[in-house]
Amino acid sequence: MPKIVNHEQYKNELLKRSFDCFTSNGYSGLTMRDLAKHLGVSTGTLYHYFPSKVAIFEQLVEFQADQDLILASSITKSKSLKRDITAILTLMVENRDYLLKQNSLWLEFGRQNGFVELLENAVIARSYKRYRVWLGQFLQSDDEALITFVCSYLSGIVMDMNFHPGQFSIADQSAILVGAISSRLSRSGG
Repeated sequence: MPKIVNHEQYKNELLKRSFDCFTSNGYSGLTMRDLAKHLGVSTGTLYHYFPSKVAIFEQLVEFQADQDLILASSITKSKSLKRDITAILTLMVENRDYLLKQNSLWLEFGRQNGFVELLENAVIARSYKRYRVWLGQFLQSDDEALITFVCSYLSGIVMDMNFHPGQFSIADQSAILVGAISSRLSRSGG
């Protein structure tokens, strides 16, 4: 009897496992052959699911956005902006190694392929927009400048909490971010 394979599930498993390989070896230092060897599959199998290294990266970005947004949606929205921001920062601290690897991989992809490609890549743009939409809904604001600020702030937090873990204070960062958000919302009437 032939083996029944759930191709979507198998592809997602390959994507999950490829993340560690990409982050260990770097996007530019990894070939399809290296990736296949790391994943324990033939190069042919890898090409069956992904036509190129760029395609793997793009599908990994989408897969991770799906997983990240499921995780972010687990944060229970409260009536307190401070509690909500603290919950986001706590989730980030709990996942800081992953977030740093993810940011580093995106930046290395941009460095390898040109940052214009990173900015103009439809898959990356769509995934980034999904993060922004979630954040806007979470903050209950459609203020694009505020969403951009909070996204930038949180991206910077990923770097800082990894480089200065002993100096990172969820309470302090939450207070600063809540102050900035509250100020902006009060000025815009939101």
